[in-house]
Amino acid sequence: MGNQLKIRQALKECLRKFILPAAYRLCCLKYGKPDRQLIVFADAHHQAFPEDMRLLKEELQRRGYKTRELVHDFSEVSFGSSVKAMLSFLNYYAQAGMVVLCDYYLPVISVKKRKETKVIQLWHACGAYKKFGYDARDDLLSVKDQNMFCNFDLVSVSSEQCRSVYAKAFHLPLEKVQALGVSRTDRYFSEPFMEGCRTRFFKEYPEAAGKKIILWAPTFRKNAGEGTLINAEAIDSLCEKLSGEWFVIRKVHPHLEKKMEASNCKIPTEQLYAAADLLITDYSSVIFDFALTKKPILIYAPDRIEYEQERGFYLKLEELPAQVVTTGEELIKVIEEGEYQTASERYEKFIENQLQMCDGHATRRIADYITDMQNEITGEGTAAHQNRRNGG
Repeated sequence: MGNQLKIRQALKECLRKFILPAAYRLCCLKYGKPDRQLIVFADAHHQAFPEDMRLLKEELQRRGYKTRELVHDFSEVSFGSSVKAMLSFLNYYAQAGMVVLCDYYLPVISVKKRKETKVIQLWHACGAYKKFGYDARDDLLSVKDQNMFCNFDLVSVSSEQCRSVYAKAFHLPLEKVQALGVSRTDRYFSEPFMEGCRTRFFKEYPEAAGKKIILWAPTFRKNAGEGTLINAEAIDSLCEKLSGEWFVIRKVHPHLEKKMEASNCKIPTEQLYAAADLLITDYSSVIFDFALTKKPILIYAPDRIEYEQERGFYLKLEELPAQVVTTGEELIKVIEEGEYQTASERYEKFIENQLQMCDGHATRRIADYITDMQNEITGEGTAAHQNRRNGG
């Protein structure tokens, strides 16, 4: 870990242990009981409101809830600005009946929250592929003396099979992890949305018309704070050697886009799936979203052994609906010879195991669950909800 990152982590620890808890207690004294109709959407990793939360926010607004967005990219602002944003969040944390997240969020776990306030974690990834949370040695750099997820009341995951994995990785009881689906994936079942994505892509890249589109979307190595990109040279070579019938789009992880000019496309990743004919990735969770299109996927994993030793997987690469290649030469050969198709039965099995509840109705299920959670506080929760809460 670099010195700059160590300093940042030390400052975070000071905030978590002393400043934020004191500020929250003052805010709780200032306000009465939380407002059950107020739902705060908070994020510390984006400059604009995350797409992972947009559909749910719109659905809850339709149901009459009041919503508040508190979105700041803490890595892009000064330490003072990030502290100011955290204190602003705590002011609403003390008032809100519910907080919705889609990633790690330090202020949520820094305090002993009111029982009446519920915290919902949508998470930003489907399925369970590479290890994360407390299962990954380099995923959580600090907070060794407190569960990073201790204040979560609900984590919504993409399938029943994933529940136990997330419960273990987050150190949560199983009943707090529910297979309700991943809200953002509802868009992939909307033909108007997918057609709009295709239209936007070819409008911005008219030179791609009539060609087959490759989307290269790798994850980073090391941890989020020190993320690095590998394998770019192989993609450079691929672009040089492929015939003119192909058009390659590079879209690296958001953590890397902030550090380097590795992407050649400003369209959000989730809007590229509609136009892409082939996905090349490595250990990125984009494989789950893209799998819903049932288009071909190639896993380019030259560092597979090292990554498995350092990070580890929940799934064997052979379980993915994709062909795995380990050299740049093999990658080019497979594409040129058209050997990248995946049998439909492998897709069906993968989707059933990992994406069972990503069926176009996840947002409604999550909103129903939230409504029942709120009603449960006043004794109005449904029997069905109580059964789900108990793992039924």
